[in-house]
Amino acid sequence: MATFIALLTLPNESAEEGSLAHKLEEGAPETRKVLEAHGGKLISIYLTMGQFDGVAVMEFPNTVACAQAMMAFRERFGGGTQTMEAFPEGQWAELAAGI
Repeated sequence: MATFIALLTLPNESAEEGSLAHKLEEGAPETRKVLEAHGGKLISIYLTMGQFDGVAVMEFPNTVACAQAMMAFRERFGGGTQTMEAFPEGQWAELAAGI
C-alpha cells in the first residue's frame, strides 16, 4: 500500500447546515468510510492551525484509488484537498538507487 498525505480545508458552513463543533465531536468516522470504500485506510488525522484546517495520513493500493477517494471526499464534505504521495524512510534507499 502506498502512503498519501492530504492537506484539508473545511467548507464555510451556514448555521442551518449544522454545528461544526458537533461534527468535530464525532471525530472522523464518515471520513474513514469514504476512504475505505475506495480501498484506503486512514492512518491518522489531525486538526491544524494555519493555511489548512487538517492533515490526513492515508494508505491506498494505488494513486487512482487515492484520487477517486479524494474526489468522493470533496463531493461528500465540500472544502478542498491537496494530496501528495509520501515515501517512508524504508523506501528511501530504493528511491536513491534510481538516481
